[in-house]
Amino acid sequence: MKTFASHVNGFYDVDDQLAHLLRAATESALARQLDHKATLTTVAAFETHRTRVREHFLAAIGGLPEGSGPLNARCTGVIECAGYRIEKLIYESLPGFFVTALLYVPAYAATPAPAVLFVHGHHDVGKAAPEYQAVCIDLVRNGFFVLAVDPPGQGERKQYYDPASRTLHIPHCTDEHTYCGMQFVIRGASLARHFVWDVMRGIDYLETRAEVDATRIGITGNSGGGTQTSFLMMVEPRLAAAVPCTFIMTLASYAKTGQPQDSEQIVRGCFVDGPDHDDYLTLMAPKPVLVGAAAYDFFPIEGTLEAIQRAKQIYHLYSAADKIDLTVAPTGHTYGPQLREAAVNWFRVHLQGTVPTFRTSAVEPLPEATLWCTPNGQVLEQFPHSQTVFSLNRDWLAPTIVQRTPLGDQTVFTTHVRRMRQTVPAVLGIDLSQRAAPIHPRIVWQGEAEGYQCEQIFFFSEPGIVVTGVLIHPPGEARQTDIVLFENGTSDIPQQNARLQELLAAGHRLFVFDPRGIGAVRSRAVNNHAAPHDTEYKLGCDAMMLKRSTLGMRVFDVLRAFDYLRSRPDVGSIGLAGSDSGAFFAYFAAALEEGFCALTFENLLYAYQDWVETKFYDDRRYTLKVAAWGILQHFDLVDLLPCLAGRPCTFVKLRNAKGELQSSESLLTLAAELNYLPDSWRPQFL
Repeated sequence: MKTFASHVNGFYDVDDQLAHLLRAATESALARQLDHKATLTTVAAFETHRTRVREHFLAAIGGLPEGSGPLNARCTGVIECAGYRIEKLIYESLPGFFVTALLYVPAYAATPAPAVLFVHGHHDVGKAAPEYQAVCIDLVRNGFFVLAVDPPGQGERKQYYDPASRTLHIPHCTDEHTYCGMQFVIRGASLARHFVWDVMRGIDYLETRAEVDATRIGITGNSGGGTQTSFLMMVEPRLAAAVPCTFIMTLASYAKTGQPQDSEQIVRGCFVDGPDHDDYLTLMAPKPVLVGAAAYDFFPIEGTLEAIQRAKQIYHLYSAADKIDLTVAPTGHTYGPQLREAAVNWFRVHLQGTVPTFRTSAVEPLPEATLWCTPNGQVLEQFPHSQTVFSLNRDWLAPTIVQRTPLGDQTVFTTHVRRMRQTVPAVLGIDLSQRAAPIHPRIVWQGEAEGYQCEQIFFFSEPGIVVTGVLIHPPGEARQTDIVLFENGTSDIPQQNARLQELLAAGHRLFVFDPRGIGAVRSRAVNNHAAPHDTEYKLGCDAMMLKRSTLGMRVFDVLRAFDYLRSRPDVGSIGLAGSDSGAFFAYFAAALEEGFCALTFENLLYAYQDWVETKFYDDRRYTLKVAAWGILQHFDLVDLLPCLAGRPCTFVKLRNAKGELQSSESLLTLAAELNYLPDSWRPQFL
């Protein structure tokens, strides 16, 4: 069979179309945010905005944990240094969830003294990174208590550490964050909820120290620590001052770079409802905020300047223009000496009331092992049965997923199907009204290939989005036409040749189809990252920040392929077959479109819940490509079975979250308990 040549046989430049669509939607959404912000000309108007943005952020991360329990803080050792000491701490931000931290205690400060929380960027060694030690040492030498907290996945808190072999299943912190972060996305939350909560509990600890003035607590960090600083600025009223570094920009400026961020940095819906980065600053207004930036950072400095300009307009409403400022270091992405010096002086002015005369100098860091709070440098070695972000999310899932009751009579069954067909588009971000738009199909080649008459076709799934397919005719009369969805679309035709010939011999006309970003319309790489932070992930995150999903977009494309085939006079019955990621697209499309006559799903995951409940899932199969934020708040795959009832339906090689073959009983038993299987219908399993 013949596949497409580049650029849809020279007819269309499609390499950037999905990225362009997302960017245009992003720019439009952010422009609406700016229009709204232009109306914030009074304190009262801004306070309403502040409340709305904070509520949206909290909803996007799944809220903050409840029932925190006692801290059970303990000091596991003390390091005496010239002019200060370092206390090694372990506390529980949630019962059984251990946080490692260092408390830098000044020797000669008048007490109660101010304190600064230091939150870490994406260094695997967390609080022990020399760059971060230098900031903490400069602060403590200036009379500040400093609490440096290891975030999940860093320092002594590697969440996928195996104490038996003393190895890491996931070696780098950003990969770990995104790996477990995907499981939060599915249930409608973010790993960020634990980053934020761990630090808030750190403030609880500082409040227990009589030497600390709890009314004078600041926060700083850079990169991922700048993210944490920004999040805390929005939700933690006990903070008195902040210095977010090498992070603040604008969403619009960063969207243009093509760069990804790991999972906890992605706020679902932020392009639509905020927060933008100026919101991180203004939600703390009128408290003092200094933004630290690096002139040569990969975070765009032009975005930083714009965010500051916007934020100053809000600070002016509070007559607090002097409480927000910017310092720019002539460096790349680092919390270097110039930013350290500026941060210390900002806190001197706003937390101590002293003059900003500090000048930094070289600092000698301590070895990583010297700073360990645990005997061997990992919480999971000292407390092998402690909670992890995975177990917390898994345990939190049960009471929050959609509650099911068995379906009763036919009326209830029909109501369930109708409700699912309304819910799926809402969750996946599909606008079914767009199916009315013209598709302008074009046959760009037709002829014989390997003895079969073939056509190469493209059409517009929506304005600006070209999708492609190869239509292969059987030797005789076609008894049905199947839309076929492979993992790599039409690019997989050569290796799937034998399977295609079997179907053709059985009288099936085949439309091997490419949804957007796949096969002949595959997206050009928008960054130079490999999985898990590659182009597919980046575009999926952009869609999520628009309250959409690339999964939903591709399901919509499959529906448009159905619309195209139905417009052809030579096509009668239309079947649907999908494998791997294509099985997900097919499953949702079949649930929404009852016109498909026969259905086949190969290598389909049997339950999203299993994905959340499986610690070591197959992240090659299960990525943002086949997920949408909050699916499990509304349905799981079993809940869509009634939408398929009455049609021949075959599941081939059903899979669990590990990628292993899964017994059909796991799906059928639950479906039977819920009365999802009419007496006259059963799916087939092969």
